[in-house]
Amino acid sequence: MYLNIILLITLLILVIPFIIYFKNTDKKGKMPFIFACIIYLIIASPVIYGVINHNIVQYEDANIGLGLSFFTTWFLTICAFLISIYFLMKERRKSL
Repeated sequence: MYLNIILLITLLILVIPFIIYFKNTDKKGKMPFIFACIIYLIIASPVIYGVINHNIVQYEDANIGLGLSFFTTWFLTICAFLISIYFLMKERRKSL
């Protein structure tokens, strides 16, 4: 139960950079949406796999793979935030 709440919070925080990306790109066509969905799935896949694996295989000791999958996803989320902030600053400079 506790692990599912952490997973949900992680995936919701991961959506924020993509919302910033959508607000600051040209919305012509479906390509930006498809691109963002693919990137979201790539970033979220390690943690989703880690949680599914943890629920299927009951480890007696600590599950190092689960922790590494969360850290990988959080690191990639920070990278996505930095890229979305770059797009935000780039769009603000254009409007000035």
